[in-house]
Amino acid sequence: MVITALCQLTLLGLASAQVVKRPLLNSVDELLPKIDAVLPAAQKYSLTKWTTAEVDQVVPLNPLWRDTLEDEDSEFYCKNDLTVYNVTFIDCPEPWLVGHCAKAETTKEATFDLLGRLPSSARGVISDLLLTVMRPGFSMRAAYENSVVFAARPAPYDEFRMMVTALRIGSPGIPEDEFEEAVAADSCVADQPAADKIEKEGEYQSALEAGLIVVAYLKLVKSPPLDASCMQKQLDFLKPYLDARWDAPGECPNKVPPNISKYKPVAFPDGLQVLDVDPVPAPRATVVQWDKSDGYPELCWKLSQIPKMGGPDPWCKAENLNIYNVTYSDCPDQDPWALCHCSDAQISADSMVTKFGRLTPGLRSHVRHLLVLNYDGIGASDSAPDYQFIFSAGDAPDSSLMTAATTLLADGFYYTDTWINATSRDTCWPTMPYNVKSPWYEIFSATGAIYLYDSSGKSMLERGYDVSCMSNGLRALGAYDGSDFKQGGKCFKRKPNDPIVHPDTNNLLPSGPNAVSEGIMKKLFRPSSVWKEIRKSN
Repeated sequence: MVITALCQLTLLGLASAQVVKRPLLNSVDELLPKIDAVLPAAQKYSLTKWTTAEVDQVVPLNPLWRDTLEDEDSEFYCKNDLTVYNVTFIDCPEPWLVGHCAKAETTKEATFDLLGRLPSSARGVISDLLLTVMRPGFSMRAAYENSVVFAARPAPYDEFRMMVTALRIGSPGIPEDEFEEAVAADSCVADQPAADKIEKEGEYQSALEAGLIVVAYLKLVKSPPLDASCMQKQLDFLKPYLDARWDAPGECPNKVPPNISKYKPVAFPDGLQVLDVDPVPAPRATVVQWDKSDGYPELCWKLSQIPKMGGPDPWCKAENLNIYNVTYSDCPDQDPWALCHCSDAQISADSMVTKFGRLTPGLRSHVRHLLVLNYDGIGASDSAPDYQFIFSAGDAPDSSLMTAATTLLADGFYYTDTWINATSRDTCWPTMPYNVKSPWYEIFSATGAIYLYDSSGKSMLERGYDVSCMSNGLRALGAYDGSDFKQGGKCFKRKPNDPIVHPDTNNLLPSGPNAVSEGIMKKLFRPSSVWKEIRKSN
């Protein structure tokens, strides 16, 4: 459902103007030994060990825990040598969840001390800690929301850095757009790597984390003094976030709990794309290509022309963007759909027409426009419900188009008691949700695709899949809006197409994204909360 890499590239591409800032330091790493010297000694602790049954009943907390526990092909796999502990430090009555792989190059005691050297309030931003194994000669530091992962061997001073990383990306995190405004008002950023990331990639995460380290130095060390006045706006912005964590009174205040959910089997562990082997029928289509002089639907134009990261080229060059009026035989009395296609996309224009036609008439009627673009990563589709718009990138399977279209008719239904209670009674998930704590949106969209296949004239059982484990969700969706998923249903009048724009042929690239295009991109994709740094051992 979520095109993580494409999301990152697209959102970074929104900041197309090059920003150049001088560095305060060569690297903030030179501050870490001084910060480490003022950290307290590791707190004492007590342990309780999870049983094998307890580990097996819980959904892995994030993809790296999942690789460690379940994926035998992963370099992080360590199920048979992994022990999970509740670690309770003497300065806090609440335990931390810690996983330790005996094959790693660090003892469990040293792993617990990574947490124990932090004050309980600062430690509380870390929900859980995993030390796992990886290929020889390498180590890794990673974070997923408030969950911290090390592989092989943590580097010196990583106990402090992992707290800073979790503070930066964990829930609720630090708003990057406001930090960018602070950077714009200053004449420098914390160090050279941060300056390079901003200038070359438009990426501010490194500057934010490095800025937090400067704030910590000024707060905790103070001597020798550091003149950081060239980044004063950044310091003023970041200091309250660090202070709130470091200075909070009481025993482990505001401790972030680990994202633990009871395990449910998954009906389609290999993804819904397995259903595409036996596609649903598509109606006949009449296709008329627009002349370039006819212009472009504004949303298609604006989104396609946002620059990719790393250069001026847009997601689709103007000469490659084609618009097609498509009339389907099951909707002869409706206005044609204006479908937008980039000629270098992995999906051809003919395939786009067929795939879109496999949406039922009712489901198709919720879509104003479809934009299909080239993408070398994993193909997928997503939607912007407020705009009734679908974005499809790469070799996207039919099922991803169906899940995206399903979200357009949701109108918040996935957060109602009716839906949550129904799917909570089911004994499986359709696919593994991205957010197991609040999976209702993802379950809803995946259930829509399964409901469509089941209603296509060839049931899921006839296709070789028993989905009785999710029967409550299927019934709830059917009662909510099952008619829109039925083959042979009726089209209904859609909202008007987007306004047509005629870009200046002498300057086809817009000067920059407007509020509409930026808003849609933020709705289309969620930024990834995964961050990792792989290091080669000396």
